[in-house]
Amino acid sequence: MTERPRVKTLRQSTAEVESKRAFEFWRDTALAMSGVTSAGAEERRSFAASRLVAVTAHSTLLHTEGPRVDVERTARHVRQDGRDTITIALVLRGTQYFEQGTRGGRMAPGDISVTDSGRPFLIGAYEDYEEIRLSSTRAAFRAHVGEPEAYAGRMIGHGPLNALFATYLRSYAALVPGMTETEAGIAVEGTLHLFRGLVGARTGDVTADALRSLAAVHIERSLHDPGFGPDTLYRALCVSRNRLYAAFADGEGVAAAIRDTRLDRAHRQLLAPAHASDSIATIMYRCGFTNASVFSTAFRRRFGTAPRDLRNSNT
Repeated sequence: MTERPRVKTLRQSTAEVESKRAFEFWRDTALAMSGVTSAGAEERRSFAASRLVAVTAHSTLLHTEGPRVDVERTARHVRQDGRDTITIALVLRGTQYFEQGTRGGRMAPGDISVTDSGRPFLIGAYEDYEEIRLSSTRAAFRAHVGEPEAYAGRMIGHGPLNALFATYLRSYAALVPGMTETEAGIAVEGTLHLFRGLVGARTGDVTADALRSLAAVHIERSLHDPGFGPDTLYRALCVSRNRLYAAFADGEGVAAAIRDTRLDRAHRQLLAPAHASDSIATIMYRCGFTNASVFSTAFRRRFGTAPRDLRNSNT
């Protein structure tokens, strides 16, 4: 059986060099495609940064942690490297800013920005920061979101879908080192689809694989809510009810997928030492079940044992 190509990943870190060379190392490697316009004297002396780089055929993901720094991509950089990508950036920690053309603004954790590598821009941080940047080809962005010119320089502040988008992008960044090119392609498509809904554009078609991937993330972060169900899910994912149900047609359906995810979480917590002092009822409610009989019956059907018997076998 032919092994599928895996995503190319690289971890960059200033820990690889002497501390007195850390800033120059980062400037000449991680920030080589732009110019560092400033970094405070203190930041230069104690500079420490790290980054995960994941490169696929149509995208690049950067998950970076570092100190305050200001970076400018000039017209000269644009001419020299010829990059033609659109980048969606999510601030995870720290306060940042960005400017592209007449657009931009100050960004807090949870805010999202869009930049076009084919045009000059400024980005920077006011303090230590953490961020995720997903760059896709111009063609991919146009196909899944819309015309790049309409979004470049745009900032999306806190909104109802930001938390879901952040969770999905974080999940992708955590899992991409173990993904194949095909799996990463599905995840990136799902990210762009979700971003399209986030900015209020009319959503286009998304593959069943990408939709299931999106749904899995949203289900996981909503299990505590006993009222969460298929109706909530299709609205959150900006697709029609029929489109969501079609994506789960090969299994038992959307409601069953939600139920089984609730049960899987309960199963993990019943076995976890960290939850040993929690009652079965507490775990049941935490996973979104409100009826002990329904929970016990469903649990036994899925795992072949009752919740209490599973816990007793682990003591």
